[in-house]
Amino acid sequence: MEGWEPRAAWDDLKLGVKHGRQFNRIAMLGNRRWQEMAARVGSWFIGGEARYFEDETEAMAWLGEDA
Repeated sequence: MEGWEPRAAWDDLKLGVKHGRQFNRIAMLGNRRWQEMAARVGSWFIGGEARYFEDETEAMAWLGEDA
């Protein structure tokens, strides 16, 4: 989440409210505890699953798995 700004969070929330049920999986990549909590909260707004990862390879592998 380099370069993250509060405005981006607002835009993400609006996207989740409008299209959240269309997502099966969302991977959040970061390295801070609050980002892990944000992924948990974000999962409340989507029809699928949201997970936090510190490793991009693991995140991409999880996104590519059969649900």
